[in-house]
Amino acid sequence: MVNKKKEELVFNPNAKTQYIGILISGHLYIEKNLPCGKVVPIFFKKSGEVFGEVALFSSTQTYPCNITAKRPSEIILISKENILKLLLSDILVMNNFLQLIANKALFLNLKTELLSYSSIQQKICYSLLNEFDAKENEIITLPFSKKTWAESLNVSRPSLYRELKALENYNLLKCIDNNKIGIINAEGLANLIMSE
Repeated sequence: MVNKKKEELVFNPNAKTQYIGILISGHLYIEKNLPCGKVVPIFFKKSGEVFGEVALFSSTQTYPCNITAKRPSEIILISKENILKLLLSDILVMNNFLQLIANKALFLNLKTELLSYSSIQQKICYSLLNEFDAKENEIITLPFSKKTWAESLNVSRPSLYRELKALENYNLLKCIDNNKIGIINAEGLANLIMSE
């Protein structure tokens, strides 16, 4: 068991890949530092989630991203050798692990598609419908701030707020508070993705 303080690094791109982590308590952000100095959020991890598994079983020798505790966190670190023993000893664990890897690949494909859209409204609609699996008359709670959401959409925060307001004016959604969004018309959001 490893304890990390708020803003303390768990893994960074200079660290040799030796472990996967299981977050027991707390919150982690997985962020990619770009050469231009920009930081792009990739994943947000909460209690019970696994991280570092893709890097550990890839051909890379280091972790590709910073993994930072966003609040005090307890983490179990498991070596590659111990993970392999566990996978070989239990078919259910192996199946769940492979599903975890496949879901991560699917998420990254969705992220690539999201970033391919040219308009901010398309990115917002796509994110709500695909990353957050929003349904009609549902309230979505963002697992992070709108600033972080803007960064993950690769847009500025003022642009995100402006386009959310426009989507409210179209009666497609309602911003309830800083991290809650009510979906009024999911079909309208889907149509907006395809219209531009």
